Amino acid sequence: MKPETRTRMWRELKPFVAPAILVVIYAIVRLIYGAASSSHGVLTPSGGVDGKLAALALATLGLRILVLVVIPCAVVYRVVMRLLRTWTS
Repeated sequence: MKPETRTRMWRELKPFVAPAILVVIYAIVRLIYGAASSSHGVLTPSGGVDGKLAALALATLGLRILVLVVIPCAVVYRVVMRLLRTWTS
């Protein structure tokens, strides 16, 4: 591959690297939460709240909202803006 092709490809893909990293982080956190919770909730059998598991559940929820709502909107916006920039130039 030519160096200028590689440079252009990286320039085009660079805005999508951060969303991809967030999706991977979400997948890892969700796997950890699934293994840590063992299909149980955040509350312990005695009725108390497990602080570490609650923090992990909150992180999973926050990342889930990012991955399912914010990232798709941002990616669509970036793609549309690139298309408009291409069509108008």
